[in-house]
Amino acid sequence: MSSLSGIKCKWDESENQIKCLLPITLPTSKVRIKRRGLEPVAPRKIRMSIEDFIEWQISYKDEEGRLVEFGEILSIAYNYGIIQRDDICLVIKEFKNTKTFAETFYITREIFSQNSSFYGFKILYEKTPILHSDLSDGCYVEIVLRHKQKAVGYQPMIYIYIPLRNVTPNLIGRTASEKQLVIWIPRKEHVLELLKAFIIASETHRRDIIDICLKVVKSCP
Repeated sequence: MSSLSGIKCKWDESENQIKCLLPITLPTSKVRIKRRGLEPVAPRKIRMSIEDFIEWQISYKDEEGRLVEFGEILSIAYNYGIIQRDDICLVIKEFKNTKTFAETFYITREIFSQNSSFYGFKILYEKTPILHSDLSDGCYVEIVLRHKQKAVGYQPMIYIYIPLRNVTPNLIGRTASEKQLVIWIPRKEHVLELLKAFIIASETHRRDIIDICLKVVKSCP
């Protein structure tokens, strides 16, 4: 179990499942509550709704190369038999030579209308490409292209959206406490779809995540 990212994922021996503890009230966290997956919600001020999702911008290693978040989930899932070697190797084989999201799509700008302006300013819309994948339990995974903050070019971000009804404790109709944690249980479907997302996101993500996979399973045929 690691807390380096502020998010802990561990194996629960008594219930035979992975549990991730997600902080939903920290202002600097990569975990947020969004209504319908779109509009940010202040969970300590606004009662949460059945329409609310937990948005988690998920990583796989920290700055020192140690596994966190998805890296931990992947390792735990394999070590405890939630996913098998063949599951991992099949995803790698299918997508390791495909074009990546980052090299295929671009952020673009379009003029709203040639005759429209706002106090003398032209109105532009910036279009950001998003890959979206629905899962069977109401969760979904998205890959979103962003401008790099400290370099030239684009970087993809991987998010998993988790319906609030899928976590414990049940916070629907309530506000959150000051340091509220919720427990989410990732299953095989989540692990393999996130693995696919990281492999197709960019060459850097692909190289890193395949390297992690091969350290976990030792080798793929």
